[in-house]
Amino acid sequence: MAIVRVVMMQRDEGTALARWITHYAWLFGFENLTILDNGSVDPQTLSILDAVEKQGVTVRRDLNQSHDFHRKGGHLTRIIQGWDGLYNYDFALPVDCDELLAVFTEDGLSLDKTAIHEAFDALKGTDCALRIDTSLFNVPGRPGWYAPIRHFHKGFVAAKTISICDDGQHEPRSAVRDEFKSTAFTYLHNHHLPYTDWRERLKNKVSGLVDVNDDAALRAYLTQPHAEGAHAVEALLVTPEEYMHLYDDSVRVFVGVGSTPITFVEGPEVKTTVWNTDAYLAAHPDVKQHYTIGALQHYLRDGFREKRPLTA
Repeated sequence: MAIVRVVMMQRDEGTALARWITHYAWLFGFENLTILDNGSVDPQTLSILDAVEKQGVTVRRDLNQSHDFHRKGGHLTRIIQGWDGLYNYDFALPVDCDELLAVFTEDGLSLDKTAIHEAFDALKGTDCALRIDTSLFNVPGRPGWYAPIRHFHKGFVAAKTISICDDGQHEPRSAVRDEFKSTAFTYLHNHHLPYTDWRERLKNKVSGLVDVNDDAALRAYLTQPHAEGAHAVEALLVTPEEYMHLYDDSVRVFVGVGSTPITFVEGPEVKTTVWNTDAYLAAHPDVKQHYTIGALQHYLRDGFREKRPLTA
């Protein structure tokens, strides 16, 4: 079974931190988790950090300034390089606190520990960077439903290959072979909280960069080339009405609790239905011949946009 080490930076994430720890400790063990605390003051968060540190999680509290967050790619790179000299492991996974790892399987989508480890085991020996092509973002106001962001990808690396990790973990690079390999993994991004909480979280991320309470200042900030935290600043301009309808035009997938691979899909002009891999492949034999990462991922990334029916 592959040994996967995970690193994440957070500040005052509270319940989201607890969810993150339960997921990744179950998958990979407390001892393989590293949390970089970026100056938390929330009592619940501090209690969680103390509790999991006693279970074997590495908690670093020295990277506690806002500039550490906005330069976290460098910190992540150095930590992974440090692991290479200290540990025998297979993969380094830099993640965010709202991201839960899942995997596309032959049946659909799963958070099952065995399925996830089988996918990692199949990647052993890879020396290029590894890409998570499809990320799924939770739909505001609809618990359990997620929508794909087609051009949003993340990445990770095999042990002893890291060259550099960018701040958003979108394009980590391998020092051994400067290429990337797509994988069957996905992240469930539990990014969209109730609107007011979501905005407060965004404000915390970009505080110190711009006046977060001045829309004119936010718009002016976005005109700067390569502005730090631009995606969070842009999101602060979204209205409550827009927020609740972010994914109305997208395909959506319901992810079940635990390890079940059973999923539902729906979208504009697509009634809510149970996903059936066999039916989709029978209707579209070219997918089986040419798309190796899974039928459901094909539908979420391309099939829905191409208006492919779910069955023949």
